[in-house]
Amino acid sequence: MTRPSVARKFFGALGAGALVLALAACGGGEDSDSAATEGQLTWSYALPDSAPVLLGIEEGIFEKHGIDLVAEEAAATDLVGALISGKVDLSVNTGPGMAVAAGQNVPVVAVSGVTTFEEGATGSTGSALVVPAGSDIKAPKDLEGRKVGVNLLKSASEFGVRQVVADDGGDDALVEIVEVPFPAVADALASGDIDAALVADPFMTQLIDGGAEVPFGDPIETVFADSPRLVMTSTREWADANPDTVDALRDAVAESIELADEDPSKLIPIYEKYFKMKPEVAEATQINKLEAGISPASFATINDVLVRYDGIAEPIDVEQVVAK
Repeated sequence: MTRPSVARKFFGALGAGALVLALAACGGGEDSDSAATEGQLTWSYALPDSAPVLLGIEEGIFEKHGIDLVAEEAAATDLVGALISGKVDLSVNTGPGMAVAAGQNVPVVAVSGVTTFEEGATGSTGSALVVPAGSDIKAPKDLEGRKVGVNLLKSASEFGVRQVVADDGGDDALVEIVEVPFPAVADALASGDIDAALVADPFMTQLIDGGAEVPFGDPIETVFADSPRLVMTSTREWADANPDTVDALRDAVAESIELADEDPSKLIPIYEKYFKMKPEVAEATQINKLEAGISPASFATINDVLVRYDGIAEPIDVEQVVAK
């Protein structure tokens, strides 16, 4: 497998306009800084959506496909920077995050899908818009004149909220959307600092168990549907230089997803081990639909929505987002 270097000039593109997994710059390094030894691939992961891939590593699926994949947890702000610098071979990002990267000419491609925005086998997407008990917010249009918390501005969460309000006949410009980290949502709702929040598991389940209500479901699923939510990524140069490895990765991810779909309970110890969840939280955690397949066409809705809400300046060339 070839591990080519990527020019440092791309670091300047990492930052503004990033989505769920922030495209933030980090210190550049050369190939020798990579954490992987010869023959290994180092993969940076984040978000519980990564669990099926971690399960595949634990079960020896990647090894069966000839891949020695080493998983390293990373901060969301380092996922793209570490990839571009050559510190890791593979990473993860969201579908919308990939569109932002493409719009900023960051040379990152999706090598495999992991999840979509659709509900998973348990009948949930693992995220929802929640309001305090007794709230008079019952429909998206009711968010006009209200303050809504999302974990990151200019993200799939913000765009989802704005689009469902517009689709319900409301004026999304009248919705004040503010950034509230997931751990701070409960206090912000209780104090009245925000009227609603779009949250993901495990925080969603904890809030609902504490009395929060879900008036109309998950705006992100409603808007983005079968678009890719979490994808495995590499630099374009790496993917072009390692087509056989890309094919093997896709096969291994697909087999890992098949195993997780057959028995979702296998993900519970993965949540506990890799995401430090307590057993009761891990058992309650929901995950979106698992889908290894990915194509340029799957980015069509993301393209449209991000242009509409200034997430990207103009439509991206979707053919450049997915590895060949």
